Amino acid sequence: MMFVASMVIPFQVVMLPLLSTFRKVSEFTGIPLLSSYTGIITAYLGFGGSLSVFILHGFIKGIPKELEEAAWIDGCSPENTFFQIVFPLLKPVQMTVLILNGIWIWNDYLLPSLMLGLNGRIKTLPVAVSSFVGSYVKQWDLILAAAFLAMIPIVILFLCAQRQIIQGMVEGAIK
Repeated sequence: MMFVASMVIPFQVVMLPLLSTFRKVSEFTGIPLLSSYTGIITAYLGFGGSLSVFILHGFIKGIPKELEEAAWIDGCSPENTFFQIVFPLLKPVQMTVLILNGIWIWNDYLLPSLMLGLNGRIKTLPVAVSSFVGSYVKQWDLILAAAFLAMIPIVILFLCAQRQIIQGMVEGAIK
């Protein structure tokens, strides 16, 4: 229930307390969380984990219990049952989670602009693309070239994982 509740709260509600907390933790521990890879990765793990757990939980609940019982009767330990029976069945849903989180992180602008700053040395692609836009000048040729280059990895990821995504949708429809 806590994971579902965390999905309901919008990011805009927690963004200022998040920055304040990261600043205080950085002062206390000495680990830089703002304007660093450590902080942005920690934030993405925290915000993306709830959707991933929610999707994986729903899929695992749909796996028939008889598969695990049959493995237990055949002498499998609980660990072997998970890694040999359940884990291979999770491949389509893992690809779905990878695509959803990948596209969200790849296109996110607000969190990196707050945590890394717009003028910092570390930038994500959306923040870097926005640097081509100024108050009086908009360099459309550079903006469109950068946007096209930023799309290429996500399109390649989707094309590589397309078979698993379709398989996951078909299996979900059959259940």
